[in-house]
Amino acid sequence: MTFSPPLNQIAFSVIDLRATERWFREGFGLLPAGGSRWMMRGPLAARVQGLPGAASTCWWLVGRNPWFQLELFQFERPLAELMPLDSRACDIGYRRIGLWVADFNATLARLQALGSPPLSAVLGRDGKRRACVRNPDGVYVEIMEDDPLATAAAAGRRDCPAAIRSVTMSVPDLDATARFMSSGIGIGDSDVALHTGEHEALWRLAGARTRSKVFVAGDVLVEAVQYLDPAGVLRPQGYRISDQGILNIAFGARSKQDHTTVYQHACAAGARPNCRPLHLPGLGAGVVYVNDPQNFSVEILWLKPGRADRDWGFEPLPLGQRPDPDTHSVNHSATIHAPVERVWAAVCDHEGMAKWSGFSPVTRIVDGAPEADGYGSARLMQGPTGKLVEQVIASDPPCSLRYRVIQGSPLRCHQGEVRLTPIGADTRLDWTIRFRPRIPGSGWVLRRVLQRMLAGMLPALESYLKRH
Repeated sequence: MTFSPPLNQIAFSVIDLRATERWFREGFGLLPAGGSRWMMRGPLAARVQGLPGAASTCWWLVGRNPWFQLELFQFERPLAELMPLDSRACDIGYRRIGLWVADFNATLARLQALGSPPLSAVLGRDGKRRACVRNPDGVYVEIMEDDPLATAAAAGRRDCPAAIRSVTMSVPDLDATARFMSSGIGIGDSDVALHTGEHEALWRLAGARTRSKVFVAGDVLVEAVQYLDPAGVLRPQGYRISDQGILNIAFGARSKQDHTTVYQHACAAGARPNCRPLHLPGLGAGVVYVNDPQNFSVEILWLKPGRADRDWGFEPLPLGQRPDPDTHSVNHSATIHAPVERVWAAVCDHEGMAKWSGFSPVTRIVDGAPEADGYGSARLMQGPTGKLVEQVIASDPPCSLRYRVIQGSPLRCHQGEVRLTPIGADTRLDWTIRFRPRIPGSGWVLRRVLQRMLAGMLPALESYLKRH
């Protein structure tokens, strides 16, 4: 194959689109590039993604790279399974991305303020330092002070202080991946020394034994690593690309002919497509998802230069030019006359909620980690509209708790956050609920109902704490 496609997209399935997008935008200075909801639901989206009934809201971000984007999906159907809290960089899948940053110290400071300190000590001398953090969805993100593709740094958007430079996949068979990347996609080996053994300490795998290859795909490097010790855990039974984390990577073409060529070579190399390529000549675009011989999802994208870049998220756009996953929010605050530790214990006690929340009974049906009521735990609640199930998606004792409703909600993208702030011997409690109504125009009614519910719950919580 004479055409060698560039890597022009890394796609994520995220739990809270607003939180993850803000993390990349404020932490790295990436630029918003619009988004879509109508293109990401319905029969065509389901066929392309291989997800029956697929429905999501998608936002795009761009960096300094001239033709590259991060694509963030928040799925409503199928609902994303949470990434295990103990997920490691060696576990099988797309595990890590790397960004070059213009100001290493400032980037680390911003990420620290966003709650993402480095996982281990910074490595390297000044000018060549590396660090690694985890984003709100648990994906490992490497920060590079030295640009592994220095010749590319001069190209692209000079007003953006970061460029996406690498994506790393942990694979069960390195040789099989190398064959597919070479003959199926058409990208070649790179002589760039992206990582050495000492870098494994950055993502807490010091001393790991690996085999690896690096491929160059435009101005982004694709790294395939086979972990020999520790061996990576396979993806769970029933895994879907909608589950939390990096769902796939995309290789781009600027003509329908090149797009077809890459697709045909990928299939000849053993890839299984979810459907035939979808070509939209009127929009100057085409897309197909294939699954390589080790079941890694790979997107092959065609975009005609020009307006299609803007319409499909490859050019910066104002924040307002994208659909919101949730369109309404309710906020209620109260001062609870009790220490923050006691308030936290009550808020996190799933079954104890029946005594003050207005929901009864409340039963914990899934244990979380590391505490039973922590991350990943779920509670079954009986309320005025019937039964619903809430799942804890983030826990930072004793400061904040975030949850989502995964069954029974009359709302879409129904999420909540409880924040606790000590004020002397008392506690300020801020409760926020975000949602999108299923019935257009009903949002104002639902807001009033939820506002009354919170206004009754918080005094009941204080009374409960006084009695117990």
